[in-house]
Amino acid sequence: MKPMNGSMYQKSISRAFPTSTLSLVFEILLLLFLGISAIVLRTYLRIPLNIPGRHGLEFMAILMIARRSSNLPFASIITMMGASTFMFFPIIGIKDPFLPIIYVIMGIVVDALFIAFNKPYNRLAILTLIGGIAYMVIPVGRIIMYLFTGILESSFIKWGFVIPVLSHFIFGLAGALLGAGLVLSLKKLRK
Repeated sequence: MKPMNGSMYQKSISRAFPTSTLSLVFEILLLLFLGISAIVLRTYLRIPLNIPGRHGLEFMAILMIARRSSNLPFASIITMMGASTFMFFPIIGIKDPFLPIIYVIMGIVVDALFIAFNKPYNRLAILTLIGGIAYMVIPVGRIIMYLFTGILESSFIKWGFVIPVLSHFIFGLAGALLGAGLVLSLKKLRK
């Protein structure tokens, strides 16, 4: 375009991509990266406890960091979409074909509970409870899949149905406490 005086001027990138759009794209990419990081940690971090749900500690910590750090209403869903999409890469080696769906449902549960308890979302106890309930989606989803398909997860054969549900809840609580506590303490330090 030419201004009125006939001289040329250069179009800036900020006019083509407003700052709010760039920050939104950056935030979405960061959430996707956190989801990918969570699934990579879950896959390659070896915790020799041999208890179902033990990866809830690091997984829910990352998910709560993503959820609590973002202002987007569907931050957990975006994060879990990153994790679920990355599960399809052969290097991850996920054998459960339903697991990506379960992880997206976990993101929906976190966002729904986060929105439902919007007023006290700064309270660490609420965020911790949300994490425990959300991580319980994994064994509950597998139980539902078992009822419809007859395919029984090996942890249910070894531990029964109650222990995996409880251990997922406890590790989800611990991970959410770690992640949400970290974000809340960093926000208090900034003030």
